Amino acid sequence: MPQISQTRIDRILEWAVTVSFLLMIVTVMVQVIARYALPWSPHWTEEMARFCFIYMVSLGAGLAVKDRSYINVSLFLDWLDVKARNWMDSFILLSIILLMLCMLVFSIPLMDIVSLQDSASLKINMAFIYFSMTCMSAFVAFYSIVELLKNLKKIFRNQ
Repeated sequence: MPQISQTRIDRILEWAVTVSFLLMIVTVMVQVIARYALPWSPHWTEEMARFCFIYMVSLGAGLAVKDRSYINVSLFLDWLDVKARNWMDSFILLSIILLMLCMLVFSIPLMDIVSLQDSASLKINMAFIYFSMTCMSAFVAFYSIVELLKNLKKIFRNQ
């Protein structure tokens, strides 16, 4: 079985986030135009925009970990020297990994529970929507492990 490289996963996630974002923008534009140009507005647009936003955030969260583009408060970390900062960053990444693995474990039975329900307007099975939690936890855990390994290499190389 061929292995999927990290850059291929990056490209797939970037593509999926972009498509989700564009679909959300188009859906909101349809809603706005319909409110002013038509006597009625489609009832499905609010739900579609929400589902696109959920997937955009869920799939983009892993990329944010990879690029270190998430929000952090570095006031405390700025006081530490480089070695201590790397150790603290590793501890934070390990905490993220544990949280995401916990979320991954609990998101799978949740999909089974909600699979009996369909969304109100689009009639999409809610298991597909809740699958975004599984995706987010898996990708954030994956990229956190990659970043943790990079940190550990830096720490043990400088000793």
